[in-house]
Amino acid sequence: PNTAASGDRMRPGGVRPSPSMSPTLPIPSHGCNATASDIAQMSHFQGDPSHSFMMWNPIEGAMSAGFRPFIIPFVGLTVAAVMLRVQRGNLSMVGKLVLYFGAQSFMNIYMGWVMRTSVTVPAGTQLESGVILDKDLTGCPAGFALTAMQQVISFIVFLIFFSSVYFTPYRYMPKKLNSTFEIFCVVIFGCVFALNIALNNFSLGYISIAVNLIIRSCLPLSTFVSSQCLALCKLYPFKPCRPVEITLMAVGVICAGVFTMARIAGEEKKDASSNMLLGVFMCIASLLSGSLNLALAGVLGETKLNVYDTVAYMAIPATLFLMPIALFVQKPVPGEWPKVFGRETMSDWEILQGVWALNKQTMLWLGLSGLFSFLYNIIQFSIVHTLSPSATAFGGNFNKAALIFLTLLLPFMQVHKLPGPPYIYIIWGAVIVNIIAFSAYSYLQIQARSQEAGSTKLLSGDESFTTTDDSDDDDDSEESRGGC
Repeated sequence: PNTAASGDRMRPGGVRPSPSMSPTLPIPSHGCNATASDIAQMSHFQGDPSHSFMMWNPIEGAMSAGFRPFIIPFVGLTVAAVMLRVQRGNLSMVGKLVLYFGAQSFMNIYMGWVMRTSVTVPAGTQLESGVILDKDLTGCPAGFALTAMQQVISFIVFLIFFSSVYFTPYRYMPKKLNSTFEIFCVVIFGCVFALNIALNNFSLGYISIAVNLIIRSCLPLSTFVSSQCLALCKLYPFKPCRPVEITLMAVGVICAGVFTMARIAGEEKKDASSNMLLGVFMCIASLLSGSLNLALAGVLGETKLNVYDTVAYMAIPATLFLMPIALFVQKPVPGEWPKVFGRETMSDWEILQGVWALNKQTMLWLGLSGLFSFLYNIIQFSIVHTLSPSATAFGGNFNKAALIFLTLLLPFMQVHKLPGPPYIYIIWGAVIVNIIAFSAYSYLQIQARSQEAGSTKLLSGDESFTTTDDSDDDDDSEESRGGC
């Protein structure tokens, strides 16, 4: 009998519903106005505890499969908190690097969880058409809409902060923009930066964190090529062409490509492979938009804003820029989404309407991503401005490498089963060589900067000289300005 009609409830204790006791879930119409969304919502709470670590029972949540990937960042944040309280010798600097790792890994894992792996509707739920879901309906692949939502939520949080300290000695006033040209630059930078983050969020709905991170590790070469092209147009200073560094970057990029192709070729289902290709394409587009941000900085000049100023000035233009894409652009939807909604393509807005109808708890996690993003940007901004550029670059590269390794090494970090031989051997070999190549490149960069700082100090004869090279960390530029 139909559970929705008979009023029977699913058995407690985390038992996955069987076809004979599955709740009926309507297929949303074009406007996604589900008439029995409470049933789907109920199924989320009464299903398997591994559906989500964000549950009302904290003990079950801590033991769930959904929580386990967050163990690593939570341990990192806890260790960092202890180190920062000790304030002894170099322990404080190490604590900040560990905090950087904990915060960055948490945001990467959380965004991957929200976009791709959190359970929106559990397997075994019966659709209105009578079809029963064989697999969980997971994630919310609406990267552009989610990024716009994050911008709005960050702006609201900033307004709350601004209002709460306005009549106190800690009043904060955003940096004043003194000309129409500066306003124009900020708006353009905001739109390009939002596009960069939106494309990255989009990709997380289709590819794993490991694939996303190894593609983004290629940013140094993308930035180098962009800067040299701008230099040919006399819009940006030439960077030194060191053959060893260029070779290391090229090797790292080739290994990233081999890793990605092996991961796609090892996928058993063809539809999953096509979705991964779309995610890879969007991740590469995110890299190119980061290079476009650098290009605009060379052409228009860079306006220095901290994280609060960035939110104050860029949130609204970025949201207005992303809204038409979120409202009207149709894209293929992955996994069980075509089966649930009866459509192969949907816009971000239609996806959000459907998620709102089916599971409002998922909408809560989407909203929380905006708050987490704002807090993460503050942490990152503070770390970047209290550590040396070289230490920050090392921390960013180490975080990517460590998270890729942990994702491949630890079973509870793996959302989907890794491919078997020979692809898994190719994947491991590509990862190891990629990390070695970019680590060696980072080491050479740090050495070169140290030598430049020493030469400048010797020439100036100023014993109190400190390096404040604004061009440092170009290869991690969009991350140092915040984002997910």
